[in-house]
Amino acid sequence: MKILIIGKVWPEPDSSAAGRRMKQLIALLQYRGEVHFACANALTGNEIDLGSMGVVVQQITLNDDAVNVYFRELNPDLVVFDRFLTEEQYGWRIIEQCPDAIRVLNTEDLHFLRKTRQKFVKTTNSIATDTTVLDFQNEETMRELASIYRSDLTLMISPFEMELLQQEMQVPGELLMYLPLFTEYKTENTTSFQERKDFLFIGNTLHEPNADAIRMLVEHIWPELRKECPAAELIIAGAYPSQHILQLDSEKNRIKVVGHVKDLDELYKTVRVSLIPLRYGAGIKGKIVETLEYGVPFVSTSVGTEGMFFGADWEECIADDWTSFVQKAISQYCDMTKWENYQKMRKQHLQTHFARSLFEQNFLDQLDNLTKTIHAKRKKRYFSSLVQHHSLMSTRYLSKWIMEKNNKNVE
Repeated sequence: MKILIIGKVWPEPDSSAAGRRMKQLIALLQYRGEVHFACANALTGNEIDLGSMGVVVQQITLNDDAVNVYFRELNPDLVVFDRFLTEEQYGWRIIEQCPDAIRVLNTEDLHFLRKTRQKFVKTTNSIATDTTVLDFQNEETMRELASIYRSDLTLMISPFEMELLQQEMQVPGELLMYLPLFTEYKTENTTSFQERKDFLFIGNTLHEPNADAIRMLVEHIWPELRKECPAAELIIAGAYPSQHILQLDSEKNRIKVVGHVKDLDELYKTVRVSLIPLRYGAGIKGKIVETLEYGVPFVSTSVGTEGMFFGADWEECIADDWTSFVQKAISQYCDMTKWENYQKMRKQHLQTHFARSLFEQNFLDQLDNLTKTIHAKRKKRYFSSLVQHHSLMSTRYLSKWIMEKNNKNVE
């Protein structure tokens, strides 16, 4: 099988959960054939060396008919679109040039859920703990749903989002598949509770929910924690820090902004508690999977922990108001018994819910089944064909209009 992944960006596993997810997905797909990765985005220098993984890479362009030749000559059996925006840009071209190719959408998270929550936070200055208060009647929702219907299979990273699509949006379950972020379980902690003293926030700060979380930390949470934990520093780590975030670095306020960190083992050795005050977002949070892997207790919100199977045993890790958030962070920081109990819980939790072995074979079987049945299934999906027809026309002619405009500018 020849497999083409069209990336929104070049994958950076050390910079984002999306990059880590893409690396895992590539490894799975290589069980079924040769993987090609094409992307129109510029290289940053932080991307993984796909060639060393045996992946064939190709730089492509947006709104350019030249890419049709590449698609046609490659003639892939399976095409994976990395997020719905990529499917919008290239899906109609794949349908025209490679009509028999299986089309898979990799969501990472539901963009419309994240954007709708963001709007709610900006309007009300509060966390939407229940989706019934959200208004999904917006363009982002319709575009992403249309992309899901145009695809033969959509990979979902969160069971909560699977349920939302099926129950709220009435999306047929056969179009969706749950494939979470896999754990890459680390070795046991090499530093004790007493040897650790810091708090940590880590995340790519180009991602708006992360930038908002840092603001909540600095304005509402850290001033209170500093009073109770005078020996601690707040470490802010993550790729692409803005100038505003870099300026938060302050010896007086005990805030250390370290930016992108290559050696996470060394970073986590000094950390006693991770702070993840996300007010909006979607999908599975890679930073929570990561802090579980490194054995560092965390405090987050219901949005941050959504879809990660945290029951009553984890209530000390979840708070949606900043007063409770601070209290739980202090409790995690000061109570060695809780800290040691967490070590046992986190290992079991990762192995029960996020081990690759739980999902790998089912994913490969699903691809094999699609290979055999795709044409018969497409004939029965009338609504998908309707969406594809109208969406194909709109995205196709928008792209051609942009190409024509660009050509006139060149002339």
